[in-house]
Amino acid sequence: MLRKWWKYLAAAVVVALAVVVPLTAGNSSAGARYHSTPDAEEHEEVVAHKAATTGSCGVERWSVKTGTDADAGLINLGTTTATTIAALDAVAKPASLPDNNRIKPTETTLYKLSGTLTQYKLEADSDYHLVLSDGAGHTMIGEIPDPACVGAGSRLMTGIQKARGEFDAKYSATGSFQTANVPVTVTGVGFFDFDHGQTGVAPNAIELHAVQDIQFGGGTTTGGTTGGTTGGTTGSTTGGTGCTPAQLLGNPGFETGTAAPWTAASGVISNNAAETAHGGNWYAWLDGYGTTHTDTLSQTVTIPAACTSATFTYWLHIDTAETSTSTQYDKLTVQANSTTLATYSNLNATTGYVQKSVNLSSYAGQGVTLKFTGAEDSTLQTSFVVDDTAVNVS
Repeated sequence: MLRKWWKYLAAAVVVALAVVVPLTAGNSSAGARYHSTPDAEEHEEVVAHKAATTGSCGVERWSVKTGTDADAGLINLGTTTATTIAALDAVAKPASLPDNNRIKPTETTLYKLSGTLTQYKLEADSDYHLVLSDGAGHTMIGEIPDPACVGAGSRLMTGIQKARGEFDAKYSATGSFQTANVPVTVTGVGFFDFDHGQTGVAPNAIELHAVQDIQFGGGTTTGGTTGGTTGGTTGSTTGGTGCTPAQLLGNPGFETGTAAPWTAASGVISNNAAETAHGGNWYAWLDGYGTTHTDTLSQTVTIPAACTSATFTYWLHIDTAETSTSTQYDKLTVQANSTTLATYSNLNATTGYVQKSVNLSSYAGQGVTLKFTGAEDSTLQTSFVVDDTAVNVS
C-alpha cells in the first residue's frame, strides 16, 4: 500500500500557466479578465464588448454556443428530449470540435434533465457557469450566456433571455463560485466544449449550452417559451405533501476536485492513483499515513420539514496494514450533529466499496451536520475512503 505522501510529491512538480491570446472580432479587441486571478473557467479567449456584464464575450465555438452557427437551423427546438446527467456523461467524446458547425445529433438536440445545482459563477466571457450533479458521482456544466453576447438572428436568443431572467430572479452571480445545492430542472442544447479543467466538467466535456430554461425546486411550471417554442411542465410536487424529492448534498462525489461545499482537512479530497474512486475520478481519503493523524470531512444540510423520508448513503472502502484481528487501532466515526451514526476501524477492512445507509428522518425541519472523523495511531496505516455520498429526501 503506497503511503499518501506520494501524491504531494507528484503535485509539487506541477505548475499551471494560463495564457490569454488577444483576438479581433469586428471592431472589438480582447478584453481584460473579469477576475484578477482567473481560474480554470477563465483559461480561454475573450473579446471586449462594452454591453456585456463583465465587458467581455467568448470566442471558442461561440457561434455554436449561442445559436448563430451554420447549422443552427438543424436544432430541433420543437421537441424536448428527456435525459440524465449520467447518460450525457456517457456520450462518446468527438475527435474534433468544428468552430462553426454542430456535432449531430447531440448538438442539434434540446435536452431536459433534473439534478442538483451545486455551484454557480459569472465567468469572464459573461456566461453564468452552472455546476450540475446527479448525486451519484456524475456532474456536468450548464451555461447561460449574456444576451448582449448573442448575435442577431440567433434561434436560441428567446430561451437565453428567459433562462437568464429566471436565474437572476433567484441568485446574483459574481466572479467567484457560490454554493446553491438546490434541485433544478434544466433545459438546454447539447454542446461539446474544450476540456481545460473547468469546475464540474463532464468526462467528455459535454454541456448544456445554451441553457434555455431553468426551474428551481420541484414546483410545477407550465407554459412559457423555450427558444421560441412552447414549453411544458418542468417539475411537480409529490402527493400533495409539500415535499419535493431531492438529493441535498453538494459535490456528493467530490468530482469538482475541491472540497466545497464540504469542509475537509488538507489532502482529504484526492484523485491519487494509490486509491480508486467508486465513481468518477475523485474521492475523499481520510488517514492512510501510518502515523498519528486525524482527518475530518463534513457538510451541513437542512432536511425539509415536509419530507417524511430522509436517507444518508455513502460508499466506503477500508484498507489497512494492521494485522490484528481483535484490536481497533484506527477508527472512522460518522456523526449527525453530536450523534454517532456508525464507527468503523481497521477490523472492517474489505476489498472494494460497501454502501452504507442511515435514516435521517428524525431530523426533518432541522439543519444537520454530517461528519466523518478518521483517527489513526502511530504505526501501520489504515485508509478510510468515502465516495458517492447522498442525502435523499421524499
